[in-house]
Amino acid sequence: MNYKQIENYILNIPKFRPEGSIEQARAFYEFLGKPGKDRTIVHVAGTNGKGSTCAYMNSVLTEAGYKVGMFTSPHLVSVRERIRINHALISEQEFIHCFQKIQELVTRYNERVWEQSYIEYLPTFYEFLFFMAMLYFEGQDTDIIILETGLGGRLDATNVISRPMVTVITSVGLDHTDILGDTYESIAAEKAGIIKPGVPVIYDGSNETVNAVIKGIAKERNAQAVALMPSEISDVTVGDKSIDFCLHNKYYDNELFCVNSHGLYQVKNAALAALAMKVSNMADTAAIKEGICGTIWKARMQEISRNVIIDGAHNDDGVNMFIESVNRDGCDAGRILLFSAVSDKHYEGMIDKLCNSCLFEIIITGCMEDARALDGSEMKRVFSKYTEQNTEYYGSVREAYDRAMKLKVGNKRLYIAGSLYLAGEVLAITEGDNT
Repeated sequence: MNYKQIENYILNIPKFRPEGSIEQARAFYEFLGKPGKDRTIVHVAGTNGKGSTCAYMNSVLTEAGYKVGMFTSPHLVSVRERIRINHALISEQEFIHCFQKIQELVTRYNERVWEQSYIEYLPTFYEFLFFMAMLYFEGQDTDIIILETGLGGRLDATNVISRPMVTVITSVGLDHTDILGDTYESIAAEKAGIIKPGVPVIYDGSNETVNAVIKGIAKERNAQAVALMPSEISDVTVGDKSIDFCLHNKYYDNELFCVNSHGLYQVKNAALAALAMKVSNMADTAAIKEGICGTIWKARMQEISRNVIIDGAHNDDGVNMFIESVNRDGCDAGRILLFSAVSDKHYEGMIDKLCNSCLFEIIITGCMEDARALDGSEMKRVFSKYTEQNTEYYGSVREAYDRAMKLKVGNKRLYIAGSLYLAGEVLAITEGDNT
Protein backbone atom coordinates (compact mmCIF):
# COMPACT_ATOMS: atom_id res chain seq x y z
CA MET A 1 0.00 0.00 0.00
CA ASN A 2 1.10 3.56 -0.64
CA TYR A 3 0.90 6.27 2.02
CA LYS A 4 -2.64 7.39 1.18
CA GLN A 5 -3.93 3.82 1.27
CA ILE A 6 -2.22 3.21 4.62
CA GLU A 7 -3.64 6.42 6.07
CA ASN A 8 -7.17 5.42 4.99
CA TYR A 9 -6.64 1.93 6.41
CA ILE A 10 -5.55 3.30 9.80
CA LEU A 11 -8.40 5.81 9.94
CA ASN A 12 -10.86 2.93 9.56
CA ILE A 13 -9.44 0.83 12.40
CA PRO A 14 -12.00 0.66 15.27
CA LYS A 15 -11.39 3.41 17.83
CA PHE A 16 -12.26 1.44 20.95
CA ARG A 17 -12.05 -2.08 22.32
CA PRO A 18 -15.32 -3.06 24.06
CA GLU A 19 -13.72 -4.34 27.25
CA GLY A 20 -11.62 -1.17 27.61
CA SER A 21 -8.59 -2.96 29.08
CA ILE A 22 -4.95 -2.18 28.32
CA GLU A 23 -3.64 -5.60 29.36
CA GLN A 24 -3.40 -6.76 25.76
CA ALA A 25 -1.66 -3.53 24.79
CA ARG A 26 0.79 -3.96 27.65
CA ALA A 27 1.56 -7.55 26.62
CA PHE A 28 2.11 -6.46 23.01
CA TYR A 29 4.36 -3.59 24.12
CA GLU A 30 6.51 -6.11 26.00
CA PHE A 31 6.56 -8.31 22.89
CA LEU A 32 7.93 -5.31 20.94
CA GLY A 33 10.78 -5.07 23.45
CA LYS A 34 9.37 -1.97 25.16
CA PRO A 35 10.63 0.61 22.64
CA GLY A 36 11.44 3.88 24.39
CA LYS A 37 11.91 2.27 27.81
CA ASP A 38 15.40 3.76 28.12
CA ARG A 39 14.30 7.26 27.09
CA THR A 40 13.26 10.12 29.33
CA ILE A 41 9.45 10.24 29.09
CA VAL A 42 6.95 12.98 29.94
CA HIS A 43 3.38 11.70 30.26
CA VAL A 44 0.44 14.12 29.95
CA ALA A 45 -3.28 13.65 30.63
CA GLY A 46 -6.23 16.02 31.04
CA THR A 47 -9.51 17.07 29.46
CA ASN A 48 -8.52 20.38 27.91
CA GLY A 49 -5.08 21.80 27.18
CA LYS A 50 -2.98 18.64 27.14
CA GLY A 51 -1.98 18.97 23.49
CA SER A 52 -1.00 22.61 23.98
CA THR A 53 0.97 21.77 27.13
CA CYS A 54 2.82 19.05 25.19
CA ALA A 55 3.57 21.54 22.44
CA TYR A 56 5.00 24.06 24.91
CA MET A 57 7.23 21.42 26.49
CA ASN A 58 8.33 20.20 23.06
CA SER A 59 9.42 23.72 22.13
CA VAL A 60 11.20 24.21 25.45
CA LEU A 61 13.12 20.94 25.18
CA THR A 62 13.97 21.61 21.53
CA GLU A 63 15.28 25.03 22.57
CA ALA A 64 17.35 23.29 25.26
CA GLY A 65 19.03 21.19 22.56
CA TYR A 66 17.26 17.84 22.96
CA LYS A 67 15.96 15.57 20.24
CA VAL A 68 12.32 15.23 21.26
CA GLY A 69 9.72 12.75 20.07
CA MET A 70 6.12 13.87 20.59
CA PHE A 71 2.96 11.77 20.26
CA THR A 72 -0.33 13.72 20.40
CA SER A 73 -3.94 13.48 19.32
CA PRO A 74 -6.11 14.19 17.51
CA HIS A 75 -4.70 15.36 14.20
CA LEU A 76 -6.22 18.21 12.21
CA VAL A 77 -5.37 17.57 8.56
CA SER A 78 -2.84 14.72 8.33
CA VAL A 79 -2.57 11.72 10.65
CA ARG A 80 1.21 12.27 10.53
CA GLU A 81 0.70 15.28 12.83
CA ARG A 82 0.36 12.83 15.73
CA ILE A 83 3.99 11.70 15.45
CA ARG A 84 6.78 14.24 15.23
CA ILE A 85 10.35 14.87 16.29
CA ASN A 86 10.94 18.38 17.58
CA HIS A 87 8.70 20.29 15.16
CA ALA A 88 8.93 17.96 12.13
CA LEU A 89 6.16 15.50 11.27
CA ILE A 90 7.11 11.91 10.58
CA SER A 91 7.77 11.55 6.84
CA GLU A 92 5.44 9.55 4.63
CA GLN A 93 8.25 7.05 3.99
CA GLU A 94 8.91 6.55 7.72
CA PHE A 95 5.17 6.32 8.37
CA ILE A 96 4.86 3.52 5.82
CA HIS A 97 7.86 1.72 7.33
CA CYS A 98 6.51 1.92 10.90
CA PHE A 99 3.06 0.82 9.79
CA GLN A 100 4.41 -2.22 7.97
CA LYS A 101 6.59 -3.14 10.95
CA ILE A 102 3.72 -3.00 13.45
CA GLN A 103 1.44 -4.89 11.09
CA GLU A 104 4.05 -7.61 10.72
CA LEU A 105 4.68 -7.78 14.48
CA VAL A 106 0.95 -8.00 15.27
CA THR A 107 0.76 -11.04 12.97
CA ARG A 108 3.77 -12.65 14.62
CA TYR A 109 2.42 -11.89 18.07
CA ASN A 110 -0.93 -13.45 17.26
CA GLU A 111 0.73 -16.55 15.87
CA ARG A 112 2.35 -16.95 19.27
CA VAL A 113 -0.80 -16.31 21.31
CA TRP A 114 -2.86 -18.66 19.14
CA GLU A 115 -0.44 -21.46 20.01
CA GLN A 116 -1.06 -20.69 23.69
CA SER A 117 -4.85 -20.38 23.20
CA TYR A 118 -4.83 -16.70 24.13
CA ILE A 119 -7.15 -14.04 22.73
CA GLU A 120 -6.14 -12.53 19.40
CA TYR A 121 -4.80 -8.97 19.71
CA LEU A 122 -6.27 -6.42 17.32
CA PRO A 123 -4.84 -2.98 18.12
CA THR A 124 -7.29 -0.10 18.19
CA PHE A 125 -6.71 2.94 15.98
CA TYR A 126 -4.96 4.78 18.80
CA GLU A 127 -2.89 1.79 19.93
CA PHE A 128 -1.65 1.14 16.41
CA LEU A 129 -0.42 4.73 16.07
CA PHE A 130 1.07 4.75 19.57
CA PHE A 131 3.18 1.67 18.86
CA MET A 132 4.22 3.10 15.50
CA ALA A 133 5.33 6.26 17.30
CA MET A 134 7.35 4.38 19.91
CA LEU A 135 9.15 2.33 17.24
CA TYR A 136 9.88 5.51 15.32
CA PHE A 137 11.21 7.39 18.35
CA GLU A 138 13.37 4.42 19.32
CA GLY A 139 14.77 4.12 15.79
CA GLN A 140 15.49 7.85 15.59
CA ASP A 141 17.40 7.76 18.89
CA THR A 142 15.41 10.52 20.56
CA ASP A 143 16.53 11.87 23.92
CA ILE A 144 13.07 12.61 25.33
CA ILE A 145 9.56 11.40 24.47
CA ILE A 146 6.41 13.39 25.24
CA LEU A 147 3.22 11.30 25.32
CA GLU A 148 -0.29 12.71 25.35
CA THR A 149 -3.03 10.34 26.46
CA GLY A 150 -5.84 9.77 24.00
CA LEU A 151 -8.68 9.20 26.46
CA GLY A 152 -8.58 9.18 30.25
CA GLY A 153 -5.28 7.89 31.57
CA ARG A 154 -5.62 4.78 33.70
CA LEU A 155 -6.66 2.56 30.76
CA ASP A 156 -5.00 4.57 27.99
CA ALA A 157 -2.49 2.74 25.79
CA THR A 158 0.24 5.23 26.72
CA ASN A 159 -0.06 4.05 30.31
CA VAL A 160 1.96 0.95 29.45
CA ILE A 161 4.91 3.24 30.23
CA SER A 162 5.94 2.31 33.75
CA ARG A 163 8.48 4.96 34.73
CA PRO A 164 8.19 8.44 33.19
CA MET A 165 10.38 11.29 34.38
CA VAL A 166 7.34 13.44 35.21
CA THR A 167 3.56 13.34 34.73
CA VAL A 168 1.34 16.32 33.98
CA ILE A 169 -2.43 16.62 34.38
CA THR A 170 -4.03 19.63 32.72
CA SER A 171 -7.54 21.01 33.23
CA VAL A 172 -10.11 18.30 34.05
CA GLY A 173 -13.67 18.74 32.82
CA LEU A 174 -16.83 16.78 32.10
CA ASP A 175 -16.09 15.14 28.75
CA HIS A 176 -16.39 11.52 27.53
CA THR A 177 -18.71 11.00 30.50
CA ASP A 178 -20.12 7.77 29.03
CA ILE A 179 -16.65 6.22 29.35
CA LEU A 180 -14.89 8.09 32.18
CA GLY A 181 -17.82 8.79 34.49
CA ASP A 182 -20.09 11.79 34.96
CA THR A 183 -18.49 13.48 37.96
CA TYR A 184 -15.30 15.47 38.42
CA GLU A 185 -14.17 12.88 40.97
CA SER A 186 -14.51 9.93 38.61
CA ILE A 187 -12.88 11.69 35.66
CA ALA A 188 -10.04 13.04 37.80
CA ALA A 189 -9.39 9.52 39.11
CA GLU A 190 -9.13 8.20 35.54
CA LYS A 191 -6.72 10.99 34.54
CA ALA A 192 -4.69 10.44 37.72
CA GLY A 193 -4.19 6.85 36.64
CA ILE A 194 -0.98 8.00 34.95
CA ILE A 195 0.60 8.93 38.30
CA LYS A 196 3.45 6.52 39.07
CA PRO A 197 5.14 5.68 42.39
CA GLY A 198 7.86 8.19 43.18
CA VAL A 199 7.29 10.21 39.98
CA PRO A 200 6.33 13.88 40.43
CA VAL A 201 2.96 15.01 39.06
CA ILE A 202 2.35 18.63 38.06
CA TYR A 203 -1.31 19.51 37.71
CA ASP A 204 -3.92 22.24 37.40
CA GLY A 205 -5.10 22.91 40.95
CA SER A 206 -7.92 25.33 40.12
CA ASN A 207 -10.75 22.85 40.79
CA GLU A 208 -10.94 21.91 44.49
CA THR A 209 -12.63 18.56 43.82
CA VAL A 210 -10.06 17.55 41.20
CA ASN A 211 -7.26 18.86 43.41
CA ALA A 212 -8.31 16.59 46.28
CA VAL A 213 -8.50 13.48 44.05
CA ILE A 214 -5.09 14.02 42.44
CA LYS A 215 -3.43 14.91 45.73
CA GLY A 216 -4.90 11.79 47.37
CA ILE A 217 -3.75 9.42 44.63
CA ALA A 218 -0.29 11.02 44.55
CA LYS A 219 0.01 10.51 48.30
CA GLU A 220 -0.95 6.83 47.97
CA ARG A 221 1.80 6.40 45.39
CA ASN A 222 4.41 8.46 47.23
CA ALA A 223 4.57 10.87 44.29
CA GLN A 224 5.41 14.55 44.73
CA ALA A 225 2.28 16.54 43.81
CA VAL A 226 2.83 20.11 42.57
CA ALA A 227 -0.36 22.08 41.91
CA LEU A 228 -0.45 25.18 39.73
CA MET A 229 -2.85 27.46 41.59
CA PRO A 230 -4.67 30.42 39.96
CA SER A 231 -3.07 32.82 42.47
CA GLU A 232 0.38 31.96 41.10
CA ILE A 233 -0.43 33.59 37.75
CA SER A 234 -0.63 37.39 37.71
CA ASP A 235 -0.30 40.52 35.56
CA VAL A 236 -1.96 38.92 32.53
CA THR A 237 -1.71 41.43 29.69
CA VAL A 238 -3.47 40.73 26.38
CA GLY A 239 -1.72 42.18 23.34
CA ASP A 240 -2.65 42.17 19.67
CA LYS A 241 -0.84 38.91 18.91
CA SER A 242 0.39 37.64 22.26
CA ILE A 243 -0.27 37.50 26.01
CA ASP A 244 2.21 38.32 28.78
CA PHE A 245 1.93 36.97 32.31
CA CYS A 246 3.95 36.55 35.49
CA LEU A 247 4.47 33.30 37.37
CA HIS A 248 5.24 33.35 41.08
CA ASN A 249 5.67 30.24 43.23
CA LYS A 250 8.39 28.10 44.77
CA TYR A 251 10.05 27.69 41.38
CA TYR A 252 9.60 31.13 39.78
CA ASP A 253 9.96 34.54 41.38
CA ASN A 254 7.56 36.77 39.41
CA GLU A 255 9.12 35.55 36.16
CA LEU A 256 7.65 37.14 33.02
CA PHE A 257 6.48 34.83 30.22
CA CYS A 258 4.93 35.45 26.82
CA VAL A 259 2.61 33.17 24.82
CA ASN A 260 2.16 33.67 21.10
CA SER A 261 -1.62 33.24 21.14
CA HIS A 262 -5.02 34.95 21.34
CA GLY A 263 -6.21 32.32 23.81
CA LEU A 264 -6.28 33.29 27.48
CA TYR A 265 -6.41 29.60 28.40
CA GLN A 266 -2.94 29.16 26.92
CA VAL A 267 -1.53 31.11 29.86
CA LYS A 268 -2.38 28.23 32.20
CA ASN A 269 -1.16 25.59 29.74
CA ALA A 270 2.14 27.42 29.29
CA ALA A 271 2.49 27.85 33.05
CA LEU A 272 1.95 24.10 33.58
CA ALA A 273 4.63 23.37 30.99
CA ALA A 274 7.02 25.83 32.64
CA LEU A 275 6.38 24.28 36.04
CA ALA A 276 6.88 20.72 34.78
CA MET A 277 10.16 21.63 33.11
CA LYS A 278 11.46 23.29 36.26
CA VAL A 279 10.32 20.60 38.74
CA SER A 280 11.93 17.87 36.61
CA ASN A 281 15.10 19.95 35.98
CA MET A 282 14.83 19.30 32.27
CA ALA A 283 15.56 22.85 31.10
CA ASP A 284 16.81 26.16 32.47
CA THR A 285 14.69 29.29 32.76
CA ALA A 286 16.07 30.89 29.59
CA ALA A 287 15.17 27.87 27.45
CA ILE A 288 11.77 27.60 29.11
CA LYS A 289 10.87 31.23 28.41
CA GLU A 290 12.23 31.16 24.86
CA GLY A 291 10.54 27.85 24.03
CA ILE A 292 7.16 28.94 25.35
CA CYS A 293 7.30 32.25 23.50
CA GLY A 294 8.13 30.48 20.24
CA THR A 295 5.35 27.89 20.41
CA ILE A 296 2.71 27.84 17.68
CA TRP A 297 -0.03 25.22 18.17
CA LYS A 298 -2.63 25.10 15.43
CA ALA A 299 -6.36 25.61 16.03
CA ARG A 300 -5.97 27.02 19.53
CA MET A 301 -7.23 30.58 19.06
CA GLN A 302 -5.07 30.62 15.93
CA GLU A 303 -5.44 33.57 13.58
CA ILE A 304 -5.27 31.85 10.20
CA SER A 305 -5.80 35.10 8.27
CA ARG A 306 -6.67 38.65 9.21
CA ASN A 307 -9.57 38.57 11.71
CA VAL A 308 -10.24 34.86 11.12
CA ILE A 309 -9.58 32.90 14.31
CA ILE A 310 -9.99 29.17 14.71
CA ASP A 311 -10.27 27.32 18.00
CA GLY A 312 -10.64 23.66 18.89
CA ALA A 313 -13.13 24.16 21.76
CA HIS A 314 -15.23 20.98 21.76
CA ASN A 315 -16.77 20.63 25.22
CA ASP A 316 -18.45 22.83 27.83
CA ASP A 317 -15.25 23.82 29.63
CA GLY A 318 -13.47 24.46 26.35
CA VAL A 319 -16.31 26.70 25.17
CA ASN A 320 -16.21 28.63 28.46
CA MET A 321 -12.50 29.31 27.90
CA PHE A 322 -13.16 30.21 24.25
CA ILE A 323 -15.85 32.72 25.28
CA GLU A 324 -13.53 34.25 27.88
CA SER A 325 -10.91 34.88 25.18
CA VAL A 326 -13.40 36.26 22.65
CA ASN A 327 -14.83 38.58 25.28
CA ARG A 328 -11.38 40.16 25.71
CA ASP A 329 -10.64 40.69 22.00
CA GLY A 330 -11.59 44.40 21.93
CA CYS A 331 -13.53 43.96 18.69
CA ASP A 332 -16.35 46.52 18.21
CA ALA A 333 -17.03 45.84 14.52
CA GLY A 334 -19.09 42.69 15.08
CA ARG A 335 -18.36 38.97 15.21
CA ILE A 336 -19.47 35.95 13.20
CA LEU A 337 -19.36 32.38 14.52
CA LEU A 338 -18.92 29.29 12.34
CA PHE A 339 -19.93 26.26 14.40
CA SER A 340 -20.16 22.51 14.03
CA ALA A 341 -19.86 19.58 16.42
CA VAL A 342 -19.84 15.80 16.64
CA SER A 343 -22.93 14.03 17.88
CA ASP A 344 -21.29 12.24 20.83
CA LYS A 345 -20.25 15.49 22.52
CA HIS A 346 -22.42 17.61 24.82
CA TYR A 347 -23.24 19.88 21.90
CA GLU A 348 -26.42 21.31 23.46
CA GLY A 349 -24.45 22.68 26.39
CA MET A 350 -21.92 24.27 24.03
CA ILE A 351 -24.65 25.85 21.91
CA ASP A 352 -26.43 27.15 25.01
CA LYS A 353 -23.24 28.85 26.23
CA LEU A 354 -22.40 30.33 22.83
CA CYS A 355 -25.90 31.75 22.31
CA ASN A 356 -26.14 33.18 25.81
CA SER A 357 -22.74 34.86 25.48
CA CYS A 358 -24.38 37.34 23.05
CA LEU A 359 -20.96 37.80 21.44
CA PHE A 360 -21.90 36.84 17.88
CA GLU A 361 -24.24 38.77 15.61
CA ILE A 362 -24.41 35.99 13.02
CA ILE A 363 -24.07 32.23 13.57
CA ILE A 364 -23.35 29.91 10.66
CA THR A 365 -23.30 26.12 10.86
CA GLY A 366 -22.01 23.47 8.47
CA CYS A 367 -22.15 19.69 8.57
CA MET A 368 -18.74 18.03 8.79
CA GLU A 369 -17.66 15.01 6.76
CA ASP A 370 -16.88 12.92 9.85
CA ALA A 371 -19.18 9.93 10.44
CA ARG A 372 -19.99 11.25 13.93
CA ALA A 373 -20.89 14.73 12.69
CA LEU A 374 -24.01 16.36 14.06
CA ASP A 375 -26.58 16.70 11.29
CA GLY A 376 -28.08 19.99 10.20
CA SER A 377 -31.61 19.34 11.44
CA GLU A 378 -30.38 18.68 14.98
CA MET A 379 -28.19 21.79 14.96
CA LYS A 380 -31.16 23.83 13.78
CA ARG A 381 -33.37 22.38 16.52
CA VAL A 382 -30.90 23.20 19.30
CA PHE A 383 -29.95 26.66 18.06
CA SER A 384 -33.66 27.52 17.68
CA LYS A 385 -34.14 26.51 21.30
CA TYR A 386 -31.50 28.93 22.62
CA THR A 387 -31.55 31.92 20.28
CA GLU A 388 -33.76 33.91 17.93
CA GLN A 389 -30.83 35.66 16.29
CA ASN A 390 -29.72 35.25 12.71
CA THR A 391 -28.52 31.65 12.26
CA GLU A 392 -27.78 30.05 8.89
CA TYR A 393 -27.42 26.33 8.13
CA TYR A 394 -25.36 24.72 5.37
CA GLY A 395 -24.82 21.14 4.28
CA SER A 396 -21.02 21.29 4.31
CA VAL A 397 -18.20 23.08 6.06
CA ARG A 398 -16.99 24.40 2.71
CA GLU A 399 -20.33 26.12 2.01
CA ALA A 400 -20.52 27.47 5.56
CA TYR A 401 -16.96 28.79 5.45
CA ASP A 402 -17.45 30.48 2.05
CA ARG A 403 -20.64 32.15 3.31
CA ALA A 404 -18.94 33.32 6.50
CA MET A 405 -16.07 34.83 4.55
CA LYS A 406 -18.53 36.78 2.37
CA LEU A 407 -20.18 38.20 5.47
CA LYS A 408 -16.85 39.12 7.08
CA VAL A 409 -16.59 42.66 5.81
CA GLY A 410 -14.55 45.53 7.20
CA ASN A 411 -13.10 44.72 10.61
CA LYS A 412 -15.63 42.04 11.54
CA ARG A 413 -14.09 38.97 13.14
CA LEU A 414 -14.89 35.41 12.17
CA TYR A 415 -14.49 32.80 14.89
CA ILE A 416 -14.57 29.07 14.14
CA ALA A 417 -15.20 26.64 17.02
CA GLY A 418 -17.07 23.53 18.18
CA SER A 419 -14.80 20.66 17.17
CA LEU A 420 -11.20 19.88 16.33
CA TYR A 421 -12.60 17.99 13.34
CA LEU A 422 -14.19 21.26 12.18
CA ALA A 423 -10.85 22.99 12.71
CA GLY A 424 -9.17 20.32 10.59
CA GLU A 425 -11.68 20.70 7.75
CA VAL A 426 -11.31 24.48 7.73
CA LEU A 427 -7.52 24.26 7.80
CA ALA A 428 -7.61 21.78 4.91
CA ILE A 429 -9.76 24.26 2.96
CA THR A 430 -7.63 27.31 3.70
CA GLU A 431 -4.30 25.57 3.22
CA GLY A 432 -5.59 24.10 -0.04
CA ASP A 433 -6.81 27.51 -1.20
CA ASN A 434 -3.36 28.96 -0.53
CA THR A 435 -1.45 26.37 -2.58
